[in-house]
Amino acid sequence: MMEKPAIFIVEDEAIVANDIKETLKSLGYAVQGIAKSGEVALEKVKELLPDLVLMDIHLAGRLDGVETAGTIHVLYGIPVIYLTAYADKALLDRAKVTEPYGYVIKPYDERELHSVIEMALYKHRIEREINKRDAVLFAVSSAVEWLLRISRGDVPASHQPRDFNSSDIRDILEPIGLALDAGAIGIFKAHPDPAGQETVSLLYEWGCPAYLPSLYKPELKQFTFSSLNLTRWHDLLMKGDVISSTLSGLPDNEKRLYDLLGVKAAVILPIFIRDNLWGFIGFFDLAERTRSSDEIEALRITANLLGAAMGYR
Repeated sequence: MMEKPAIFIVEDEAIVANDIKETLKSLGYAVQGIAKSGEVALEKVKELLPDLVLMDIHLAGRLDGVETAGTIHVLYGIPVIYLTAYADKALLDRAKVTEPYGYVIKPYDERELHSVIEMALYKHRIEREINKRDAVLFAVSSAVEWLLRISRGDVPASHQPRDFNSSDIRDILEPIGLALDAGAIGIFKAHPDPAGQETVSLLYEWGCPAYLPSLYKPELKQFTFSSLNLTRWHDLLMKGDVISSTLSGLPDNEKRLYDLLGVKAAVILPIFIRDNLWGFIGFFDLAERTRSSDEIEALRITANLLGAAMGYR
């Protein structure tokens, strides 16, 4: 069940504020609180980080609605909708600079209020997705530059896929992990053991501060797909498919890898070198979440670049 969007009200007339509060609750929103001044609003918004702020454009006190909204926009990127009974041109010109997500005229119409809020929430959600996609693509472009630079060294005479220094790989993965707000990124290499059986090992790793490193766990060294009940994953990766799932969405017998890593969601992509499956890269989250198609496409580009760099000759 999705959480109700949380809205904070900034209105210095108590009767109007309470009426808006009851209207919002009847429309299915959660009201996080009410502030009568810009100063109090800034304190509460910093603490609560609501999804949206309804701001009376005329506020008594040192900070009016425009200045308060501008500060909220700059510091927290939270969408603001202005409530106003009237506004002169000079005030509206000031308000435009704060990039509001809409205006509602008082006395407000319930349907109009609902429509403006829904449009603001939708617009803000799309903007966040676009910004995240652009951040990931910028991180990927930086990774391309780095990979090209470190791939220009001497090529082994055997023409075998190269191994990179762990610190180099972390420098490549970190900006992507930060752009994704990911919990961890792991690169797994598939290789035959002395008996000729294909085994898999966690070779490189980057993690956020809350992630507990798994690079040296013995269970993640020279395991087989079948030993972790991941034969289905192997078949999908061989076909070039992406595996994207939350822990709760996996069959019980396929949860062991997530448990070993301490993660709740992942996007797993194959790494091919000269048309052969070299291994796979996993982008992991510490809480359950689903990645957008734009994010997954950027991650696919990342996996392809890693394969190209490791197979460069």
